[in-house]
Amino acid sequence: MISLLLACSARIALVDPPDSRSSRLPAPDGDLAVRPARRLTLLRGGGADGWEQIGARPVSIDEERVFAGRAFPMTLSPLLSGRTTLTEWAAEHRETLLQLVRENGAVLLRGFGGMETPQGFSDFVMGLRLEEFGMGCSAAPRTEVAPGVFTANEAPPQEKIPFHHEMAQCEDKPAFLFFYCEFPAQTGGATPIIPSNAVATHLREAHPAVAQRLAARGIRYARTLPAQDDPLSPIGKSWRTSFNTDTRQGAEAAMAAAGTTWRWHGNGDLYTETKQMPALVVDGRSGKEMFYNAVIAAITGWEDGRNDPLKAIRYGDGEELDGEAVAALLETGEWMAAHRVAFAWQSGDVLIIDNQAAMHSRETFTPPRRILASLWGEALRRPEGRAEPARQSSR
Repeated sequence: MISLLLACSARIALVDPPDSRSSRLPAPDGDLAVRPARRLTLLRGGGADGWEQIGARPVSIDEERVFAGRAFPMTLSPLLSGRTTLTEWAAEHRETLLQLVRENGAVLLRGFGGMETPQGFSDFVMGLRLEEFGMGCSAAPRTEVAPGVFTANEAPPQEKIPFHHEMAQCEDKPAFLFFYCEFPAQTGGATPIIPSNAVATHLREAHPAVAQRLAARGIRYARTLPAQDDPLSPIGKSWRTSFNTDTRQGAEAAMAAAGTTWRWHGNGDLYTETKQMPALVVDGRSGKEMFYNAVIAAITGWEDGRNDPLKAIRYGDGEELDGEAVAALLETGEWMAAHRVAFAWQSGDVLIIDNQAAMHSRETFTPPRRILASLWGEALRRPEGRAEPARQSSR
């Protein structure tokens, strides 16, 4: 069913990764890995029939950009408003929707009903039958407001959150990100996005020597976690909340298991340094290289009374970043800001991001603004011919 849709959207494809030492991201191991071809056949045929059969169509938004001949993000709206809720529509066309996210990197759902409350958003994400994903490693303070639904980063509105792949600094990373707009800001407050492959290509072309070093040596993330949650910092989640423990022994056990080194401060704060992690990776599904990290966020945004952003990233072998690398990364951040897609939120909007393929950020804003988030793993498998009920989140 998805093939006809994909005629209207071509996947980001800029260059093949020139460095074979880039790490690799595995292909998904769920429903979408088992039967994508069968579900995509109709929509690849072109024309309107396929869209009519799923009751939705692609529309253009003013802020979209074109990457490699494809509008980004893909925006879907119902053919007939008021006929069904987004939860009902998505449950019926689950595989089609998730594969469109995989094919496009990001899909904006606009104009569907049933998205008036956080509970409606929860019903929608829970009905997609995705692998549960915990929030512990996220650096941002968050509050759960409905099953599987949390506030987005609660940093003050004057704090800009730079581009990153969600939890790229963590051992485990979510496959899908969902953002829901309960109500937009008076001004600002967009959630800018950009294809990660486009960023990797820019780095390779503009700063080949730095890209080579990052691909070959990897990176480490350094951050000091407070003893208690700090709601005034975009990276203010405490070590107690991060590791779900009240004891130093519990935190140390979790860090040891993840290969993280640490040092305790006299005031109870905790300095951490991750093991070697990739900076550039090859997506195992598309063969494209991705700038799969949180480097730009770290060196431009991991700043508070405990952290210096210019000390947040080291090479994977432990050496400090050289001046050429820092300058190249800062320039890449400027390039991303110039090429980002920053659409104005509308109440009821839902944005779905493939966390392997697209990066996101947050602009400053004038309150009030309420954007909620939900993070999930891959699509769950199910026996042929049997529907698997949605699982209740334990997060």
